[in-house]
Amino acid sequence: MWGYLDRLKLYDGLLDHLVRILSSDELGVLMPHLDGIMEVAVQQVAEDLQAYAARDPASCGRTGLILETYASFKAILFHRLAHQVWLHGGLAEREIIAHKLASVGKLQSGAEIHPAARIGRRFVLDHGFGTVIGETCEIGDDCYLLAGVTLGASGIADNPGGKRHPRLGNGVEVGAGARILGAVSIGDNVFISPACVITRDVPANTRVSIVNQLQMQRASMSSSCGFLGAFVLGERLHLVGELPESGEVMVLDADHRRLGCLSLECTLSEQHHRQYRLRNLGAVVPAPRYPLNLRIVGPVQDITLLDPPGLCALVRSVLQPHLISIGG
Repeated sequence: MWGYLDRLKLYDGLLDHLVRILSSDELGVLMPHLDGIMEVAVQQVAEDLQAYAARDPASCGRTGLILETYASFKAILFHRLAHQVWLHGGLAEREIIAHKLASVGKLQSGAEIHPAARIGRRFVLDHGFGTVIGETCEIGDDCYLLAGVTLGASGIADNPGGKRHPRLGNGVEVGAGARILGAVSIGDNVFISPACVITRDVPANTRVSIVNQLQMQRASMSSSCGFLGAFVLGERLHLVGELPESGEVMVLDADHRRLGCLSLECTLSEQHHRQYRLRNLGAVVPAPRYPLNLRIVGPVQDITLLDPPGLCALVRSVLQPHLISIGG
């Protein structure tokens, strides 16, 4: 239970950071405003700390462990101090002091947060090395970010002033390596998978992800077989890429055994695009083991595409009337 003594210890810890980092002149400038700065910063850091302990299973709920040893927490701790300094418009040298505090957080954590960035309550930056949060960012309450996240501008150099960084709503989770660029708006309760690049608005209560397609090639075949992709659109299977002039396309189960109950009829053939209709041959068969794969065999090709998007759902719809249940 987080109580008065915990907050008092946190207050002393934050004050100690200020004394160690700032010069005597800077502390003198800060002193008339210190009570207000510390009151808000302690409250925010306490909430961040409790949120981290509650949501990160590795910490086993130990706030003391996070506060003393988690480098990523240092970034948000120093940001809370730096941002409160930044907000004092009448404070001489406020930008220098705020940037100095933010820089210490960057050096200790590997995460860079501009002191002007607005971050809501109960913020968690987990494994935060390499994360960058730009000047005009706005982050809502209860957000969770991982390593290597960039909340940046859409350009590299010579960006115009004003709002140029993202706004994240409440309850947003951002996976490692994701990049959200420009003055885009991410709605509440959005989940952004690792490595996504987002340059437009995302509505609330949605999930953003990259659909990867893995390609296996038989070791005995030519190394210059080219690259293929497969997907389902409009109840048709589409193959794109460097397609063989002749050969066979077949659906495999999770054990890479052919589904002999299916036939694939080519309904459109172009140089880099073929379209297929799946037909059931009429046999009553046990349900295949999912996920399904697609094998393309040609004169110099033998490639298997693992779990192409939409294939499992398409095969289910084709086979459903003819499936039998086993063991039940």
